[in-house]
Amino acid sequence: MKFKSLLLCVLLSKFSITQAIESLHVVGLFPGKVVVSIDNQQVVIRQGQSKKGVKFVRLKGDDVVLEINGKQAVYKMGTAVSTNFKQFETRKKTIYADRRGMFHTIGSINSHPIRFLIDTGATTVAMSSVQAKKLNIQYRLNGKETTARTASGIAKAYLIKLNKVKVGEISQSNVTGLVIVGAYPKQVLLGMSFLNKLKVEKTGDAMTLESR
Repeated sequence: MKFKSLLLCVLLSKFSITQAIESLHVVGLFPGKVVVSIDNQQVVIRQGQSKKGVKFVRLKGDDVVLEINGKQAVYKMGTAVSTNFKQFETRKKTIYADRRGMFHTIGSINSHPIRFLIDTGATTVAMSSVQAKKLNIQYRLNGKETTARTASGIAKAYLIKLNKVKVGEISQSNVTGLVIVGAYPKQVLLGMSFLNKLKVEKTGDAMTLESR
């Protein structure tokens, strides 16, 4: 009976460590230890030690390296993360070329469905002002006026921040976008302001986007 109770305690302990962390806040850094608030509960973790699924790996200057769910990252003093750490799991999206060799996919901008044309030659997620109006993007109010080079020459454009861009299960926030005044490009271009945070592989007529 005592053995079963001990085994149950061990299993429960392991289960609790693998629970998703909803929030983490770096409260204090000291030689050999760090103070963090995990799900609103403050704990002291010594170097090399793990508590509540968070391992203190080492100090890095004025920052701290923590390991969560087997992944290490650098956190600054005062860093607050309010998210489920399960989101660090790898996300993939495979897209197949059309007859012209172009890669199209359905995604969304600010929760509005949109058809993207993947363009690794585009610096940002780029769209026409016609598309921006359909997506209810207030580019004149919230954007910064600039210019863009198009097939027809130089056009007025606006640099903006897109609250959320999503393709499949891959989602990014505060993505740089460009609204070009006029009717072109006809499709929204999924450019490098989104793609450069991903691992992009092309094999034959298939392109795979993978979160890093």
